[in-house]
Amino acid sequence: MRTIALLLACSLAAFAEEENLIKNASFEEPAVQARTVERDGGNPARVADGATSWTQFQSFVRPQDKPGGELVVGMTNQFARTGKQSIFVDFQNLGAQRRSFLITDLLPVKAGHRYFIALWGRTDSKRPLTLDQRRPLLKIDVEYFMSDPEEQCEQTDHRNERIPGSLDRLLFVSTKWTEYFTSVRPPQDAAFMKVTFRWETDREAGTTDGAIYFDDASITAVPGGGSLAPLDPVPANPPAPGEAAPPKENR
Repeated sequence: MRTIALLLACSLAAFAEEENLIKNASFEEPAVQARTVERDGGNPARVADGATSWTQFQSFVRPQDKPGGELVVGMTNQFARTGKQSIFVDFQNLGAQRRSFLITDLLPVKAGHRYFIALWGRTDSKRPLTLDQRRPLLKIDVEYFMSDPEEQCEQTDHRNERIPGSLDRLLFVSTKWTEYFTSVRPPQDAAFMKVTFRWETDREAGTTDGAIYFDDASITAVPGGGSLAPLDPVPANPPAPGEAAPPKENR
């Protein structure tokens, strides 16, 4: 038992030391003095170049969307898991279909290596999102790009999670912060990935009313999560004289 506990502790320590690929992951910039919607400055993408990995944070209404409530996003200093700030997603008596998103920049990754994507959340105690109303969705979209960022890989990963959870498993509550996490493995032609967090309501009948806060986003390499298959297979025969040698495998 002692050996197992020691191995587990070492594994957790290694995971904790992995670098978070996201800058401004705790939404500390820009500093806000109150609950501030994104169009008024509560936007983690509106930071000096190099200080944040977020490129867009907003909600939007398409011309074809029917009227019926609002979906508002922004930043607040009222709640935080770490630091002083978090972001919020506020569904205001929403009976129609609405969408919002938070998008990262292109982040460098190792092809074939597994990565954890995580985000901590908690619902508002005064206006919680509950199971007895139309439940919104948290969606994670992961796009991969080659060494030339203009070239996108064919593989795209998608994850869906109902808020505050499923009927038999409540994930997000108002009494504590809970971590949502998933893992992905970039394809062998990937050099970068872009992650989009989406919050939206679908076409189900009903009304969604309540707010949820998110903090401490992270994208980290899984220790020992490298692909077992070589990225560049070694040719069976050496190149003939005058031919270019095969590229070396990146380590």
